[in-house]
Amino acid sequence: MPIPVTRSLEIPDELVEFRAVRASGPGGQNVNKVSNAAHLRFDIERSSLPPALKARLRARADQRISESGVVVIKAQQHRSLEMNRAEALARLTEMLDAAATLPRTRVAT
Repeated sequence: MPIPVTRSLEIPDELVEFRAVRASGPGGQNVNKVSNAAHLRFDIERSSLPPALKARLRARADQRISESGVVVIKAQQHRSLEMNRAEALARLTEMLDAAATLPRTRVAT
């Protein structure tokens, strides 16, 4: 099922890769046993995004975008893996939506 980003833009879910990892931080003994944090990886170059949007994504000064053009998002705020996956996906769609909106051109007054 495609992931909607904007009204006219959606990305196929097979381009988004999830991996369950152990969360860091406090949590008692359970944190050592359960992998409930989610790592999301999204390759900008392999995606079916328009070329202008790919260029705007790569030009962003965001530490979540690697040198090779892969977006890596780690979500570990919630206790369940499903909620962390949903949060990571929401962060990705927020990033893509922000890059999809064109900056307004400044008109000198």
